[in-house]
Amino acid sequence: MTDQIQDLKIENKNLKNEINLLTGWISLISHDTKQMFSSLTWIIDAYESEIITEEVFFKMLPEIKKDANKNLQTAIDTGEWLKTQYGNFQPKQDILSAKPLFEELRETFEEKLKKKDISLSFIGHGNLQIVCDKVLITFILSKLLDNAIKYSNVGQEIIFTAVEEANEIVLSVTDFGTGIVEKYLNSIYKFENPVFHGTAGEIGAGLSLKIVQSFVFLANGTIEIDSLENKGTTVTVRLPQIDK
Repeated sequence: MTDQIQDLKIENKNLKNEINLLTGWISLISHDTKQMFSSLTWIIDAYESEIITEEVFFKMLPEIKKDANKNLQTAIDTGEWLKTQYGNFQPKQDILSAKPLFEELRETFEEKLKKKDISLSFIGHGNLQIVCDKVLITFILSKLLDNAIKYSNVGQEIIFTAVEEANEIVLSVTDFGTGIVEKYLNSIYKFENPVFHGTAGEIGAGLSLKIVQSFVFLANGTIEIDSLENKGTTVTVRLPQIDK
């Protein structure tokens, strides 16, 4: 009976987390979309009414584009998340090797790395096998690496680590950039946390870490963030080691 009560408590907690995620997600998307289209409508109306000049109009377009890109990324992330919510999604147990996974990430982010002259290094066991749904783990690591690039300064280094500890596969992404102010660490997965900007003006994490956390849980893993302001950040994902 005690075990059943405990199972119900865990299930209830998971359902509350899912409801909070969905509610917050809808609220955030609604707010951001409304804000973007309001800005876009205002600038077009102002230009057509000759309230602003053509020169001012074109000066304002980059900011509108930045907001549009942010909302586009939100739409893409939403699509990825929705894939896991319908049709009785069950994570696959794909067998992946750490080094090839790292190389795929390096190739994906080659342009962004080059733009900031950031070196991406691998530490750990290259032939380490990771048993996890490839869609989930690729999304997780891509978001972590994308954030690491955003908050790194030109010429810095990012380290991808893949090791085995006890019965866990430990994957981490470490940067030496701006770090996170301590007061924001506890709210990093919440929707009310502020949106940060990268060192080159990139849009901050937004929904990324919230979806990452959701995907890590789907993979039966845990996620940890260690960060110091102006020192950098390490995000660690721990996955169960599954017999192949």
